Amino acid sequence: MEKQNRKVAILIDAENVNSANARQIFDTMSTYGEVIIRQIFADWSNEAVKSWKTAISNYSIVSNQQFTFVPRKNSSDIALVIQAMVFLFERNVDIFCLVSSDSDFTRLVQELRERNKTVIGMGGRNSIKSFVNAFSEFIYLGEDNPENGYHLYVKAEDKSSIKPTEVKRNEPTPYISSINIKPNEFIPLEEEKMDAIREIIETLIDENGKAYYSQIGTDMKNKFSDFIPKNYHCKSLKFLIDNILKDLPEFEKSRDQLGKNKGAEILYLIRKK
Repeated sequence: MEKQNRKVAILIDAENVNSANARQIFDTMSTYGEVIIRQIFADWSNEAVKSWKTAISNYSIVSNQQFTFVPRKNSSDIALVIQAMVFLFERNVDIFCLVSSDSDFTRLVQELRERNKTVIGMGGRNSIKSFVNAFSEFIYLGEDNPENGYHLYVKAEDKSSIKPTEVKRNEPTPYISSINIKPNEFIPLEEEKMDAIREIIETLIDENGKAYYSQIGTDMKNKFSDFIPKNYHCKSLKFLIDNILKDLPEFEKSRDQLGKNKGAEILYLIRKK
């Protein structure tokens, strides 16, 4: 399906996501297709979500009011689920974008995907893994925006590995911020993903003699919905793989020219001789 024909619905859980992320949300989803539905859900009597007012106006978002009558019962979540199902059956939507880190939406995501819809998630890096992997893709929000109250930290007992995680500001944790990861600085892959990508490369080379970058990316995406270059501060898969090659010393990069176009090439990995 061509990009210009794809219809996108964006559903935002305002009580779970900072308004400072609005631009990233809409700039990103506009690259997936035409955004035909923009809705946001909250109890707007709650002062914590009032910062969304400007973004609602700037991005022409339809706001949904759901009063919370019982403490710790989030009626906004239920309203979002109901609207998503209405759009599923009554509107011609190809891509659903759910903006939240709330794992209570996991079953909604699964249901939409079971009905052949692409579901893009957007939320914090502290989102539960099972929730993240329910999506077709999951994009981390706001790591270059100090207004969000999130920073990348590394474990105090394991500084050398530089494995980042996300924690809330002022929250007591066993983490330190002595390693300052800048917005455009490469974020190393987690150990689990490094093990997986090494296995994928070895399998592809055993089968074909070459592990093409594109196939590595596809196979990793099938395993991890958040295996997206931008989540590691890389502008493309090429830069992501190039950044981790130093940790894959048994492989080396090679390339074939694509047709007669100078500069057009296909990248792949082979075993070092």
